[in-house]
Order: sequence, then C-alpha cells, then structure tokens
Amino acid sequence: MPDQESSAPDGDPATTTPDEIHRLSGVRRVVARRMTETWQTVPAVTLHRTVRFEALLALRAASQAQEGGRIPVDALLAWVVARSLREHRILNSSWLEDQQAVAIHRAVNIAIAVDTPHGLTAVVLREADTRTPADLGRTLTEMVARARDRRSLRADVAGATFTITNLGALGVDQFTPIITPPQAAVLGIGRIAGSGADERVAPVSLTFDHRIADGADAARFLITVADRIVDLRLD
Repeated sequence: MPDQESSAPDGDPATTTPDEIHRLSGVRRVVARRMTETWQTVPAVTLHRTVRFEALLALRAASQAQEGGRIPVDALLAWVVARSLREHRILNSSWLEDQQAVAIHRAVNIAIAVDTPHGLTAVVLREADTRTPADLGRTLTEMVARARDRRSLRADVAGATFTITNLGALGVDQFTPIITPPQAAVLGIGRIAGSGADERVAPVSLTFDHRIADGADAARFLITVADRIVDLRLD
C-alpha cells in the first residue's frame, strides 16, 4: 500500500516547527483564562453610540492650571461612569453563578485597563462616585506607575465592580470590549476624532451581561453616561 500523504496543507501550524515558543506570564495566563470564561459562558451584548467629547477635553485642558496638574482622561471618565452607576445600579453588579442571582454593589469601584510592558492589567479606583476628578487623577497616575513597574499593591487591583477600557490613544476607532467576570459590564472608548473644537467625537461601546440587565437597562445607562460626557461640569 502506498504511503498516505498528509492532508495538512503546507504551512499548517500543526506541521511546522515554530521559530519561538512564547510562554505566557502569570498575568497573561489569568487574562487568557478569564476572557475565555467570559466568551464561553456569558451571554454578552454590545451597544454602540457616538459621543461628543468637547466638554470633557476642555475640562481636562483647564485642569492643567490647577494644583496637581492635568487630570487624565480615564480619571474623568471614571468619575462620569461612577456617578452614572448611582442611577443605574443594576450595571454595578456581579453574577453569582452558584445562586443564579445578581449581587448589586453599594461601592462603585471602577477598574481602568492599563497596558504595561508585562501585559494587560487593571487598576481600581475605589468609591469613585464619592471622590473628586482631581483625587481620582492623582490616584490613577500613582497606580498606573506602580503597575508598569510591577509594584502594584493588592488594593490597586482588587474589588472592581465595573471596567473602563480606552484604546483611543492607540488609534483604535471602535472595538467590542469583553466583560471581566463576574462584573455586569464594561465600557470601551475609541479614538476621539475631529479637527474642530466643536467636532470632537468618539465611539463608546457598552458590553453587558444579558443575564443581569436587559437591553433597555443598558441603553438608559449609556444615555446617562453620554449626556454627562457632553455636558461635563464639576458640580
């Protein structure tokens, strides 16, 4: 009997020798496991809309003259989202698999996704709805520096009830973020575009767990977030 030929096409990864094996770090393994868990088990839905960012950018620029310096965009977003979650508490919750129930949290702890040399991590702004944007900005700057130097404290990365991930600074126009289980939702921010002072807009995407919230619940929350960004004031 003639030898059987392999049915694998030339260049199939299963039949070629890799040039390099890249073993995942502990952080990356955790991210991979949790993202796989979400993809396989969470009935996630994503809502998209475009939001005007002129007021937020103007406020950020004005903060440059204040004590402590310019407030990071992500700190302003965390403040907006945290206050919005006060009005839409169902999105500030977690799924309890063993009880098939929803745990609604009193504290609003906003995780901010951070790109570091050793992988993606998230630092947590605790009780963000009770703090000022300037305070959140100082805390975020300190925690990001520790994360990039691998000096994060346990309190820096634990206890998140909602996540914000911003890829706009990397030129990403729009994307679909993935929930960090067991959180109810994640907000993704794309690139702020437009050349004129009155034309600065960005795509905003909200991915939510449909076991926890309905589409109308999520849409109303997204409206509140968008309205606060458009008319952002520190009062």
